[in-house]
Amino acid sequence: MVQEKLEQMIRETQEATHQEKLRQQKMRRRRRRRSEGSISSTKFIVMMAMEKCSFDPREDFRDSMVEMIVANKIKEADELRSLLEYYLSMNPREYRSAILEIFYEVCADLFRS
Repeated sequence: MVQEKLEQMIRETQEATHQEKLRQQKMRRRRRRRSEGSISSTKFIVMMAMEKCSFDPREDFRDSMVEMIVANKIKEADELRSLLEYYLSMNPREYRSAILEIFYEVCADLFRS
């Protein structure tokens, strides 16, 4: 009885391992297909952070965001999201609410027309 239970547990573990390997192979194939199809449309944007003292950080953020969006011809939602994440990650927490407000205003102004 114990031997049967052990053999059953071994079979179940082997089956689960096999299923996991198949799932990972499928995911790799999907990723490979997706990346092969989108290589030509991949856009790389290089951004460089620099420390700056400002009397009007809101205006500086606004000018910087507009410049980045226009210069890099950013139009897609995922590109805009990446830009926002960049600004949030590169600036102190105290500026987060201002960055979010300004980002919303910039996007609304640029994409309204």
